[in-house]
This record gives sequence, structure tokens and C-alpha cells, in this order.
Amino acid sequence: MASSQTLKHYKMTKQAKQNVYERVTNKIVEGLKKDGLKWFRPWTANGIGMPINNATGKAYRGVNVLLLSASCHERGFEHNEWLTYKQCTDKGGNVKKGAKSEFVIYWSVSFVTKDGKWFPNEEALKKAGLNPADCEKRFSAKWFNVFNIAECEGIEPKFPKVEHPENTDTPIEAAEAIFNNYPNDKRPTLTHGGSKACYIPSQHAVHMPKFESFKSADAYYATLFHELVHSTGHADCLNRAGVAKCDGFGTERYAKEELVAEIGSQFLVAITGIECDDDNSQAYVNGWIAKLENDSKLALSAAQQAMNAVDFITQ
Repeated sequence: MASSQTLKHYKMTKQAKQNVYERVTNKIVEGLKKDGLKWFRPWTANGIGMPINNATGKAYRGVNVLLLSASCHERGFEHNEWLTYKQCTDKGGNVKKGAKSEFVIYWSVSFVTKDGKWFPNEEALKKAGLNPADCEKRFSAKWFNVFNIAECEGIEPKFPKVEHPENTDTPIEAAEAIFNNYPNDKRPTLTHGGSKACYIPSQHAVHMPKFESFKSADAYYATLFHELVHSTGHADCLNRAGVAKCDGFGTERYAKEELVAEIGSQFLVAITGIECDDDNSQAYVNGWIAKLENDSKLALSAAQQAMNAVDFITQ
């Protein structure tokens, strides 16, 4: 039986997780209510680019892309660059008085032995002479605060502001490249005809209506991106449960997979710079809002899986 201290830790960890899920969900729901699905691609606005850590130069991943980019756009920051208070002072800078921080998510890994003993990290486990392979991993979602460089004194941007090309042909070429650059040995087949766009897992095939049947080239590619994200869930790719073991329309896993595809599609729309006029009805957006509000874990999980899918397609 696990000790009382271990049980207390589990309880605290569960509560901490729930707080993270709720914070992320509240942020996404607020954005959807205000901007609809366009909220998922805020970094295209004003050329702010994808978010990076100013101290390390590393790009933020998963749901942090959404959270920081949306904040950058809403608050009018010129650069989508962030750092912690300590990173700012270590670089010789200073966080301005009254500056408002934003939160980012990270996952910590702890370990539980077969007899119920808990260790906060791999280092503590190895100090006790135990093998991580013999223990069960526990993942805890946590957050910490970061500041935009505009809220700091003495900190210069690491990268120049992103300028999107005005040539209208370039975004379409970039959109075409998404499919062409999909890894050859994993890429689904693509066929055209009829009036329905879909991904067929049993054939690992994407089927699209003919190009000319869409109201614009951008609309065609946005739909294609949605189906390509679905295709990454195939058993030979990322093996996502909503695709590899899909229960069918109306199930919980189906709904989550659709959200992954929606977010992933918006990521790809943003990356390629196409301008897709979202014609999704408010009722459609409200449906996602209701699902997110009823399941606080859905937003964080779906955003992370969508980022994984985009990484897989564009690797």
C-alpha cells in the first residue's frame, strides 16, 4: 500500500493538473468566442512569427504556441519572444515595473516503484539505486510565467520581425509543398472527385472534391490540410487512437480527433500564409466551445497532438 505521503502527493498533483487544464481551456474558449477558429493562428497577424524563448532561441511547442501567440497579438507586441524573470536578469536586463506575465505549460516526469514509493525525478530515483525502466512514469502538467521582451528593459530581440510576402502566388506554392514534402514512405495517396472530403484509414488515402469545385484555392488547401492531419493518426504514422482505433461518428474519440484536425489545419494555414475565409457557422464554433468546457483536459491534449501532426507532416 502506498504511504500517506505518497497519496498526499498524488492528490496535490491531480489538483495541480486540473488547474493547468482549466487555465488552458479558459484561454482557448475565450479566444474561440472572440475570434472563432482564427484564434488558432494568431501568429500570422502583424508578422509576429512563432513564439521563441529569447534566452535560448528555442521555439515553444504544443499549446504554448497558441497561448503566447494569442497574447502577443492581443497585447500588440512587435516580437513574439519571451523569457522568464531569471533569464531576463541573467542577460543583464530588467522586467519593467507592473509588467504582466503569461503562463506556459511544461510536463514534469516523476516515478513510482512497484511498492508505491514516489520519486520526483529520474535523478532522485537513480540516487536510490533504482532503475527507471522498473518504475511507472507519472506525467504532471505544470506552468511557469514568462514575460515578452517588450515588458523588459535591456533585452534586444533575437530574430527580426517576420515579414510575409505580398506575392499571392507564393502562399499557394507553399500550400502545395505541404503535401509534396510529407515523408514519401508515410504520405497518403490523394484522389479527387465527388463532393466529399475525407480520410480513409483502411486505405491510408485522402479523397478530395475537384480543385475547381472549391470557392477558392485557399479553401481547397485548408480542407486538404484537415484531412492530412487526420492521416498522421494512421497506425504506421503517429498511431493516434482517434484514427487508428476510431469508434465512428459521434463518439468521444471521434470528437477529439476532429478537434486535433481542426487545430492542425489552422496551424498549417498559418505556416503557409494562405488566407482562408472561415465560413464555419457560429453554431459549429459553439459546439467546440461546449465540448471544451465539458472536458478540461481536451484542449491541452488536442493542441499537443495537433502540433505533433504538423511536425510529422513538415519534418
